[in-house]
Amino acid sequence: MKRIKEIIEKEKVEFVDVLYTDLSGVLRKVSFPVGYFDKFVKNGIGIDGSSVPGFKDVAESDMRLIMEGKKFFIDPLSERKRLCIIGSLFLGREEKRFENSPRYVLIKAIEYMSKKNIAANAYFLPEIEFYIFDKVEYKSEILESFYKIEPRENFYHRGYHIAPPFDKFDDFREKACYYLEKARIKVKYHHHEVGRFCQEEIELDFSDALDTADNIVIAKYLLKRLADKEGVFITFMPKPLHDEPGNGLHLHQYLEKDERSIFSDPEDKLGLSEQGKNYIGGILKHASSLCALTNPSTNSYKRLISGFEAPRKISYSVANRTTMIRIPGYISKKEMRIELRSPDATFNPYLAIAGVLMAGIDGIEKKIPCGKPVSQDLEKKEDIKIPSLPSSLEDALRALEKDNEYLKKENVFPENLILKWIKVKRKEFEEVERRPHPYEFLIYF
Repeated sequence: MKRIKEIIEKEKVEFVDVLYTDLSGVLRKVSFPVGYFDKFVKNGIGIDGSSVPGFKDVAESDMRLIMEGKKFFIDPLSERKRLCIIGSLFLGREEKRFENSPRYVLIKAIEYMSKKNIAANAYFLPEIEFYIFDKVEYKSEILESFYKIEPRENFYHRGYHIAPPFDKFDDFREKACYYLEKARIKVKYHHHEVGRFCQEEIELDFSDALDTADNIVIAKYLLKRLADKEGVFITFMPKPLHDEPGNGLHLHQYLEKDERSIFSDPEDKLGLSEQGKNYIGGILKHASSLCALTNPSTNSYKRLISGFEAPRKISYSVANRTTMIRIPGYISKKEMRIELRSPDATFNPYLAIAGVLMAGIDGIEKKIPCGKPVSQDLEKKEDIKIPSLPSSLEDALRALEKDNEYLKKENVFPENLILKWIKVKRKEFEEVERRPHPYEFLIYF
């Protein structure tokens, strides 16, 4: 905390925000004047865990939010000098972490990987896709249900890498990247995405697994705040527009040991080591249950369909963007990594990345084969022998109920957390499923 105190004094900080996510990944925060910093560093901040969805029952609701100082930044969008710190959750007066804290679950997954001597570090690079609209209206009531969107762009062709003046939000992305860098998040690049109605992408740089999850949370937070200040609407929804490209959150990744990717074998035809193949094999084997963590919304499965470079089949490839896992065709065999293309930003990044790690590690431990890579375009020619990803959130939750032992190793994912997750997400599915859809009126009324 010494370094943080020096920054507080140097930057003349007035307020401190302590950030954390609830079970579903929604960002929450507690703010206090900087004069209370020493007191709260020593004792933590008391919070009501029963008021945070998915945490505690009211009879045992007292928790503490602790500033550990591993992830912090000066808020670049605040009018006053404000320091933001990612916090950790503890139980009441105990020096014991809340085992269902999403961030702690990821910490446990990383510790498991290290303990088993599989790798020293896990590195991830997220591609964050989103739409920006000038106006959005929506309502869902008993007698009225609709949504209405007004975009600033409407190309007659796909918008991938389109340049200004056709790209109307180049300046927005540039500002966003500036603020992300101010928040100590490295940006690799930004560009207009394929969608012709203002679809954007900001790709962050590689960072370790925990830092990556923190960065995704902070990036979404700053992007939403910037959009609010600019008077526009931003959404990370996987499929906000019918018959248009969806928003994914692809996760490039590799495990590192002795300062090299353990996925790499330059002598192999694909450049993949046996550990790399087994890591892929683990993710493919657990793909359906993993979707309950990486694609945990009803809207997620409207994106996972053919026609928009979103994966539908449980498969891997080299340079083929129609598969679930892609080995980039432009990297050297020495820097081997994989890209998981199925996830989207409705996930809780801590739980999703922890789940992906545990699935891959299970593959390495059990030497699960990955089979042969797919070469054909699965959007044009489907191979019926290749199993499909779940077609709904309910399908993914059923898969998680049947296949979760790989997550529960050494209590990385406590069983009661998995049960609570399924309960919360199944309620979301049922709430959407029981309501009539406007399109049903069009074809049935």
